Amino acid sequence: MPQTQTPTQMLADVLLGRPLVEYVGEKRSGRPRWSWSLIAEQLVDDTGGKVAVTGETLRLWFGDDETAS
Repeated sequence: MPQTQTPTQMLADVLLGRPLVEYVGEKRSGRPRWSWSLIAEQLVDDTGGKVAVTGETLRLWFGDDETAS
């Protein structure tokens, strides 16, 4: 069952021009593997400072997707 997106996730999708889940998945599956905190820092840059979340927030949102794949 798909998870309902938060307003912050929806904003990130719009600002990134693609789904946040893809953005995070790409960074977590790359080599070297990005840490949750590094992705959070890059997300701030890539959204012009409009989406600022912690690495822990990203892990809570997408960590289950990672273990499922």
